[in-house]
Amino acid sequence: MIFSPKNIEELKELLSSKDSNTYFIAGGTDLIIKIKNKKITDYNIIDLTKVVEFKNIVEDESTVSIGSLVTMTELTQNKIIREQFNSIYKAAYHLGSEQIRNLATIGGNLANASQSADVLLSLYSLEADIKVLSASGEMRIIPIRELIVGKEKTSLQHDEVIAEIILKKDAQRITGFCKIGSRKAVTISKVSCAANLILEDNKISSAIVCLGAVGTTPTKAKLIEDYLTGKALNEIESSVLKDLGSEEIDLAIPTRSSRNYKRMAAKGLMEDLLQDLNYEL
Repeated sequence: MIFSPKNIEELKELLSSKDSNTYFIAGGTDLIIKIKNKKITDYNIIDLTKVVEFKNIVEDESTVSIGSLVTMTELTQNKIIREQFNSIYKAAYHLGSEQIRNLATIGGNLANASQSADVLLSLYSLEADIKVLSASGEMRIIPIRELIVGKEKTSLQHDEVIAEIILKKDAQRITGFCKIGSRKAVTISKVSCAANLILEDNKISSAIVCLGAVGTTPTKAKLIEDYLTGKALNEIESSVLKDLGSEEIDLAIPTRSSRNYKRMAAKGLMEDLLQDLNYEL
């Protein structure tokens, strides 16, 4: 059975009776595949696409809030996102085919918690806060690091749904995103990287760098963060950054069969990331 709430009030009623066999659908780019492949056979669906409260991008003095039903295409076309959050723009732009981008939502990218989810990785590096709605009508805020707890696992309760994503603004921030295979329209990330840097007097005062498709959740690249902090962008040595990228892979997946491939891939990622960050200045 399919339920189609038209607003938050109708959605709350459905949340109160939701069970483990009831699934949310927005773009449906992942759920439909699971149903077709018979990974899900006994199910009800709550179709979120008509809940208008989840479809906006709103900016105030200190934050930008993105409704969970905003699509990848809408992210790439939004001036606020393009000008202030390059890493989200890039991640959305390189996600799947044009048809998928027209359907896939930012909330779905989070809720699926795939280890190769590109927009999730960018949000992770930006330390986004996630606002979730429960059946009681209560809205609570979850830091993204507490939301994503494992491969395809979140900390959401059964009667909760992602309502919006909250990003802090910073005029001194530059961000970057890159992934292996980003030139191919439907590539799923084998390795990806997102960076969030704060500049003070042209020096990097704070660096958050995350690798995707390495661990079950986004992996903080501490060696790279430490190297970048305190430097101007023109002081960053590409060769050093590439070597650190490989070291991060060694630390993250020392025994995995894909380690050697991802070590080499990380070198290329670091070069692409540095170009992306310099372009932002």
